[in-house]
Amino acid sequence: MSRPSFSRLLPVLVLAAAAVMGCAQPAVPTESAQVTTDNFSKAKAAGIRPVAVGEFRSVKDSKPAEARHLKDTLSTELSGAGLLDPASGAVVEGELVSADLGKTSGTVAARFIVTTGGRVVYDKELRSSSTWRADANVPREQGLVYSKLVGQLFTDPMFRNAVPR
Repeated sequence: MSRPSFSRLLPVLVLAAAAVMGCAQPAVPTESAQVTTDNFSKAKAAGIRPVAVGEFRSVKDSKPAEARHLKDTLSTELSGAGLLDPASGAVVEGELVSADLGKTSGTVAARFIVTTGGRVVYDKELRSSSTWRADANVPREQGLVYSKLVGQLFTDPMFRNAVPR
């Protein structure tokens, strides 16, 4: 039995590599963050004062793009509700703990920290998960996992108490 030549294997290897790469999904949505109606309502109902958004990083700096997307999502949602003030004494910062987004489901977890006058008044990890149909707009659905996480922050009674109006 003879061994196949490299030139005969090359097309097979290329196809196999393309198939594997095609299965990979970015852990950060490709669509930019947008204000959601749900979070607009939650932010307005939260009774919080305007806040600044500080640094967002990922655990061990393993997913900086995902941490940036979470920061952008929070900033966009706060701005849409008229609650973003870069000069505010209350600053929301975050640490992305995990971001696992696929073709039909996603989970994002982050630790949110609020400081007022340099003093920590809120420090909590929140997690958001969602599933969607295989024929859904995947980048949109992945972005909504981040929005859902921000919505959990807005409805958290401890967060509301940390930055009352």
